[in-house]
Formats: sequence, C-alpha cells, structure tokens
Amino acid sequence: MAHDPIQCVEQVSIFKGAPKDVIEALAKVSVHQVKIPTGQMLYSQGDPNDRLMIVDSGRVRVFSYADDDRERTLYMLRSREVDLTGALFTNHEHNNFAQAVEPTEICYLKQNAFKNVLKTYPEMALSLVDVLGERLTSLEQRDVTDTLLTSKERLYSYLLELQTQFDNSTFQLPVTKKELALYLGITPETLSRQLKLLVAENKIKLNRREFTIL
Repeated sequence: MAHDPIQCVEQVSIFKGAPKDVIEALAKVSVHQVKIPTGQMLYSQGDPNDRLMIVDSGRVRVFSYADDDRERTLYMLRSREVDLTGALFTNHEHNNFAQAVEPTEICYLKQNAFKNVLKTYPEMALSLVDVLGERLTSLEQRDVTDTLLTSKERLYSYLLELQTQFDNSTFQLPVTKKELALYLGITPETLSRQLKLLVAENKIKLNRREFTIL
C-alpha cells in the first residue's frame, strides 16, 4: 500500500479531529519513510529529543539500562504506532535508547516545524491543551494502578489493552515472551507461571503466541 502523508499525520492522537488544512500543513513539514536497517539505533541516551516519531512499518525496541547494567525493554513500537509526542513541546535529551529490531521505516515531525505550523494556525494550540490534559490524567491514573497491581494483574491488563488495540478477542502477541517479561519488569519464569494461572482461571486461552481473551 502506498504511503499517504495525510493518513500518516492523522493517526497521531493529538492531531485527531484537527482541521484538514492543519493536517495538510503538518504533513508537508513532516519527513516521511526514512529507511532504518535492522540493528541501527534511532536515538541514544543524551541525544536531543526534538521530534515526534511514527513507525510506518517494522518494529522498534525502546530500552534502558538498570543499575546493574542489564538492558531492560521499556516497550516495543510496531507499525502505525507513535512515540515521543512530548518532544513537540519541550526541549530535553533522551533518557532511553531506541533500536530497529527489523527493517523499519520511520516518519517524523520536528519540533521547530510543528511550532511554525502552530503560529499559522493558533486555534490548533487551544485544542491541544484539552487533549494533553486528558492524556496527563490518564497517565497519572495508570501510574497509580500499575503500582498496586500484582505481576499477574499487570499481565492481564496488558493483554486486555491488546484486545482493545486489535479490536479482537483473539490476537497474536506482537512481541516475544522474553520482551514481554522485560516490559512488565518480571522474569520469563514468572511470566510463564502467571500465564498458566490465567489459563487455569479460564481468563485466557493460549496457543503459542496466539491469545484469546475469554
């Protein structure tokens, strides 16, 4: 399928519902389909964080290092997913690392280009205040919830998010089980035990990497 710059920008949650002329202006100043080979770093700790990033195809692993120098996968970005929205509004450095785990195409919108569009369409800035306020509230609630959940509850919550994302009760796990364990902050052995418990409790069906929410 041919790349559509307009659809590319429209999928960014903070731009949804924006007037057509604003979307067209943002699409024109965005950079589309930069090819990234497997293993190449997209950014490293200390690099300027000055652009919103869209994974047009492929997969990107975002990770950091723990105090004992072990890598910890924070999350995986898959095709059509957006990262670093905050980079459009603030000037700071990356705290983490991002690496392509397969051939990947990246689109991005730099902060200075975004702010130039806002100068032309100041009404867009007002609508962004409401969107960002809702997102902050959601993130604060999620932080509280994640702190209180057990490893099994975090796992089940993640699977429910995937069910919503894929709009289907049956779906393929988009990451490896090792990557999922790292994302949840648990060991692969703990992940295996918690999956068996969820199956025993008749909450999920599991066939290798295919999950069904019951």
